[in-house]
Amino acid sequence: MSPRTETLSPPTAPGSLPGIGHILPLLRDPLSFMTSLSTVGDVVRIDVARMPAYVVTDPELVRRVLVTSDHDFTQGRVYEKLSQFLGEGVGTTSGRKHRKLRRLIQPAFHRDRIAEYADTMRTAAENMVADWRPGQEIAVDSAMNDMALTAVTACLFDTEMGPRASAEFRESILTLFHGAVLRTLLPTAWEKVPTPGNHRYRRAITVANRIIDETISTYRTPGHERDDMLSLLLAARDDDGDGLTDKQIRDQVITFLFAGVETTGATIAWALYEIARHPAVEKQLHEELDRVLAGRPPTWKDLCELRYTSRVISETLRLHAPWLILRRTLREVRLGEATLPEGAEVIYSPYALQHDPRFFTAPSRFDPDRWLDDRAATQPRGAHIPFGAGVHKCVGDVFATTEITIALAVICSRLRLRSRSLRPIPEVAAATTHPKGLTMVVEPRIGV
Repeated sequence: MSPRTETLSPPTAPGSLPGIGHILPLLRDPLSFMTSLSTVGDVVRIDVARMPAYVVTDPELVRRVLVTSDHDFTQGRVYEKLSQFLGEGVGTTSGRKHRKLRRLIQPAFHRDRIAEYADTMRTAAENMVADWRPGQEIAVDSAMNDMALTAVTACLFDTEMGPRASAEFRESILTLFHGAVLRTLLPTAWEKVPTPGNHRYRRAITVANRIIDETISTYRTPGHERDDMLSLLLAARDDDGDGLTDKQIRDQVITFLFAGVETTGATIAWALYEIARHPAVEKQLHEELDRVLAGRPPTWKDLCELRYTSRVISETLRLHAPWLILRRTLREVRLGEATLPEGAEVIYSPYALQHDPRFFTAPSRFDPDRWLDDRAATQPRGAHIPFGAGVHKCVGDVFATTEITIALAVICSRLRLRSRSLRPIPEVAAATTHPKGLTMVVEPRIGV
């Protein structure tokens, strides 16, 4: 008989209370709590009420979960909850279904297609700043979400909705964004309580689904061919010649909107905040934009020349990352010295990994030059994963970075934004890490 593998339980994080486990630190200061766990172990048990979960704090073990041993894991609790809103989109499915969906939607995110979307992204940014005036106060976090929603919607649908349908659609999508993350944390029974929030959420799902279904029906009418994402989804075929059903297409559209607005809008807002706080960064960014663009609007071809802008974005994605992502074990799994049972909830935190002083010098400092080639090469694999890795890596990562780059180029080549508060803006742990109440004042760039 072969020797039996010793089963080792990972250490438990301090601060657990009877009946509620680590709920209090998760509610009070989830970012500090998650970043503290690397001092406890490479795999650390936390208790969410009575449910145990295992936080992986080592980059190589995170890479094993996402890449080398991904067949041992499926999407976790959060994605099951999100599927009530996102359906069976590429962001919530696993296994063969996920791989099939990913192959079918991949053409919509080919670089040649994104080059065409770039003009649409620029138009959304230009229309936004056209209404700004010197001295005006801008709620930057809301403004960037609105701009991102406008851009993604225009890339998805090359058609004009009526004013009423457009307003209904925007309101329903924003309601879903704000309510979806809350519902991943609340007990399932809470969703049946007839609260005003639950009523708004259910109505928002109904409205969004209706408008998307009507748009799909219009696109399927002969003579309505268009050159946009929805048309590509309608035309997609697998090796057997089968396409996506209307429901599958609707689920992908909702997924694209969810992923393409929340994280993109928050990243642009954080970048503008950090640029304003760091005059040397702002000066170098402006010099690059002036040199490359010479006063004209940014295009897809300009992006490869905006190297410092790209480093600013990489550093923003590092400093203000998603705080919690889940997987679930499909069988007993060994991670480092810990053995996890089948069905265990496994957590990794891009935010915690990317703030770990073991991998990033002065991790709280905003330093775009840490992404110079020679310095970036010293970082361990898996320490910087703002878009995930492996088969579940975000399919729209290039789309997102293109939109962020173009938005920053449009805004910062024309204007400066200044925060009136000297206090740091609080970070809110939602689907991604959001700036709380980020209001900035518009200033013209002298000489531009």
